[in-house]
Amino acid sequence: MPFQKTVNTKLAFGLPGEFYDNTPRRCRTYKMAANGSALPTFGYACTVTANEGEAQAGGSNAFAGILVNPKEHALRGGIAPSMELTAGTVGTLCSFGHVIVTVTAAVTETSLPVYNTATGAISGVAAGSSSAGTGNAFIPNAKFVFHAAAAGGLAVLELNGFANAPAAASGN
Repeated sequence: MPFQKTVNTKLAFGLPGEFYDNTPRRCRTYKMAANGSALPTFGYACTVTANEGEAQAGGSNAFAGILVNPKEHALRGGIAPSMELTAGTVGTLCSFGHVIVTVTAAVTETSLPVYNTATGAISGVAAGSSSAGTGNAFIPNAKFVFHAAAAGGLAVLELNGFANAPAAASGN
């Protein structure tokens, strides 16, 4: 048996919605709601709804966070599991920390993070862009960190708190 010649200095990547490392984080639980036919999906962005303590996939209200902790929930779908939560399930949203997300378009560390307001899917736009693009909104106080990712790949999103905190979360 040969001796080990390389040592990994970073943790294995993981799943969308998991934390990348053990840096400080801030999370809150919400009752999850669908946004039309779009169900809350791990590693996707969510916004608050008009109902107290409820958040939805995507949306155009105040940013609530990224849906995290996929291993706390039973996967839906039986043989073909899904990373979506059923509407009405309680989920955890992270607003501060390093979260693994799936990106729909290639991103670099200089890309500005955006989410699709219909689904919550995350992508990026070029640095310095003043427009998030049609059907997208900027993720407030966030940036991609550590490395670039190809379309459909995994990226690390650094969340730095709320820009427009919901009234219930402002004291946290």
